[in-house]
Amino acid sequence: AVLAQVPHCPPHLEPPPLSFDSRASTRAPGGPAEMIGRSSAAHAAAAGVAACRRLQRPVVGSKHLLSSGRTPRTLPWALSRAAASTTSVPLAQERSEAPHVAVIGTGLVGLTSAHSLLRRGMRVTLIDRQPGVAGECSYANAALLMRSYSRPKTATVPQLLRWATRRTEPVHVSWRALVDPSMTAFGLRFLLSGPQTDAVTEQTTQITDALAHLSVNQIEAIVAERKLEVSMTRGGVLMYFRDRKKLQALVEENEGVFAPEQRDERYRVVSAEECVELEPVLSKQADQIVGGVFWHADKTICPLTFSKALASSLAEDGVRFMQGEEVVSTSPGSGGAGSACSLKLKSGQEVAADAVVLAAGVGTGALLKRLSPAGAPPLPLYGMRGHSLTVDASHLPPSGLNDHCLRRSICDADSMVFFSPLPRNGSDPSDRPLLRVVAFGDFDGWGYGPGAVRDWRVQQMVDVAKRNFGEDFFAPEAAAALKAPPAQGTSLGSELCPAADASTRWTGLRPMSPDGLPIVGGVGSVGRAPVFVNTGHGSLGWTLSAGSGEVLADAVA
Repeated sequence: AVLAQVPHCPPHLEPPPLSFDSRASTRAPGGPAEMIGRSSAAHAAAAGVAACRRLQRPVVGSKHLLSSGRTPRTLPWALSRAAASTTSVPLAQERSEAPHVAVIGTGLVGLTSAHSLLRRGMRVTLIDRQPGVAGECSYANAALLMRSYSRPKTATVPQLLRWATRRTEPVHVSWRALVDPSMTAFGLRFLLSGPQTDAVTEQTTQITDALAHLSVNQIEAIVAERKLEVSMTRGGVLMYFRDRKKLQALVEENEGVFAPEQRDERYRVVSAEECVELEPVLSKQADQIVGGVFWHADKTICPLTFSKALASSLAEDGVRFMQGEEVVSTSPGSGGAGSACSLKLKSGQEVAADAVVLAAGVGTGALLKRLSPAGAPPLPLYGMRGHSLTVDASHLPPSGLNDHCLRRSICDADSMVFFSPLPRNGSDPSDRPLLRVVAFGDFDGWGYGPGAVRDWRVQQMVDVAKRNFGEDFFAPEAAAALKAPPAQGTSLGSELCPAADASTRWTGLRPMSPDGLPIVGGVGSVGRAPVFVNTGHGSLGWTLSAGSGEVLADAVA
């Protein structure tokens, strides 16, 4: 086993009983969902309870052992508690004597975790090695809240062989990964305990789907509660195909993991004519398209814009930010009177804390090993590198929606390249219509940021973009930038399309767990301070961030 199992949740903490197969009952008046709560988040929790009861696994992260250190807690229990939470942010003076939590990582997961901890009355300090928030994997991801498309990554041995020998596949396994012992350990766990069967894939999808539902609702609640100036496009995601076999394979996959009523809520299969109607920019290739799948519940929101707005709001609420800092060691109880532990930073400063949360993405495993909390298990993570471009689309004909060339996010499903129109901020006269191009999931070492960009992957994205939008897709500034070497280093700063690279070439390492589920909960202690992790969200980090933050905060509290 990857990690030892923990006891199931005690009876007095169990949520109301649900039957996995009685999906309709979670929506019936007076049914089990009503017992948990009447909000849409509670419906998501009910679905998670049902899925987990069939799976019979005690923790978020499936076989990954994580508990709070006080009481063993199950995923359904955590989801139901998080969905029912109505705690408001206490006033700063009321928090002066509250427990102090140090959160390492100011990406989407760290920021939303801080929000949830603050709502439960904690004092929070955020620490990150980058100079600004969302400086790594959260900087330029696909910008999609994939409420509907939550199926885990799977692979067969023939697929793995193709990925290792062909650069034309959406996933590539390089020689760097093949000779990396960490990849060997991850790969074996993935093949032995990952979602490699239809039954496990269905179970994992149901759990992820429930967490995604809770999370997307929580993100919208954060925007409303904090009055963040963040725009959102609610047009869904259209995946269109030229290959009928690939379309049929996706339809069959969806039918295998979603009940009929669930399918209606999440997607519909559309004809070639409907694809063009949904997104007129596809009209030039209408004769090549055979159909598509329209995920109508999904949304587009710029993760960098959201992160900066949330960070500003958190700072106003008293959250301390320490950017450009790195935790090098911990010691028990030496950070001040009454503190449970002390974190020593690279600069020499020390931060006293009563609890520590590691939300450092794929680096969480190495960080946990470095800090060595008592009783901590190894975290079986590996980084799956995604590539993205972000370009100014002002020169392209607008579709009529926010002056963008696209009405909604779309995906060329034959090559699995996504195009996301980043929502514009109408109150900012300098705002430009930016278009995000995202693709690939490569196992190719531990490099990230602009310095890890692979030119051959960028060229593949450029070719797909031109095939869909024409030769004039790239404005002169972006086209010129693409001819120059990518910027070196791990950061492009705090803005998109900077002077250093008008095409914003970027890579981020998605933190993958072997079974496709996030790893959230307690992993040990430093002195009297419990240590928690929140990582392993894979390609759904943006989507699952806020929901995982709620589950994490409930474990800490």
